Amino acid sequence: MKPTDFFTFTGGSNPTITPECAILLHRGREIDEAHGNDYLASLHQFFVDGKTQEPVIGAGQLMTKDDLEAIFRSLLQMRNRKAALLPNNVVSISDSHIAWTVPARVRPMIFNIQGMKMRKINVPWPRLLIVTNTNGKMAVAALKGNRRPTARTKLYHAPLMNVSSNGAVCTGSAIVPLECGVEDIASWESVMFDTAFSHVNNPATFRLDGKKEITTKMNLRFWQSISKQKAESFPNDRLLPMRSSLENFIGGFSV
Repeated sequence: MKPTDFFTFTGGSNPTITPECAILLHRGREIDEAHGNDYLASLHQFFVDGKTQEPVIGAGQLMTKDDLEAIFRSLLQMRNRKAALLPNNVVSISDSHIAWTVPARVRPMIFNIQGMKMRKINVPWPRLLIVTNTNGKMAVAALKGNRRPTARTKLYHAPLMNVSSNGAVCTGSAIVPLECGVEDIASWESVMFDTAFSHVNNPATFRLDGKKEITTKMNLRFWQSISKQKAESFPNDRLLPMRSSLENFIGGFSV
C-alpha cells in the first residue's frame, strides 16, 4: 500500500485531489487488562453521496501494525526524496540525526545555579560540534581550528556545564525540536545558547592549573574571569581531549 492509494489525482497540470481512503484511530478500553487502554486503526473507503455529491467516509476494516508501518515508511520515503543542498557546516545527516559545527564567537551565556541569582554574561564560546537526533537527544564537543571536520579530527570536551563526559547534554526543561533537519538547526542551537546552565556534569570540563576536578563554582568563576577580560576568543589551551573519535561520537548519538 502506498500513500498514492489514498487519493485520486485528476486535472492534468493543475490536479484536483479526490480522497479514496482514510485511516481512523480508535481507543479501546480494557482490551488488554495488562496494558489498560489500547489503540486500533481501521481503513475506510470513501464514496460519493448521491444527493450532495460530496465524499463520505464508509465502513472500515481493522488494520494490522504491519499495515501501518508500511504506510508510514512510504510517507517517510516520499519526504526524503526532496533534494536539497547541505550547508557547509553540516557534517553528517540521516533520517534520525544531524551533526553540524558552530563557529567560535562571543555570545551570551546564561547561568541559573541553585542558591545564586540568574546571570547572563558575554563570553567567547569555542567552536562546537553538535549532534542531535529524533529521540530528543543532544550532544556537544569542542573543536580547534576552522577546517571542516574529518575522521581524523580531534574532539575536545565542551567546557560547559550540563554536559556529561561523553558529550551528552542535559537539556532539563528546555523544549527540544521533534525533527532533525537542516531547517531545525536554529531551534536546536537555541536549546544550547538560549537556556541556562545550572551544574557541572563532567569534572574534566576543561584544564585549570592545579585542579584535577572542576566544580560548578569553578566553572562559573572561569567564565566570569574571561568575560571581565573581554576576551574575543576562547583559550583553546584549556580544552581537554576526548577519547572518542569523531565517527564514534556522531554514531553514538545518531539514533
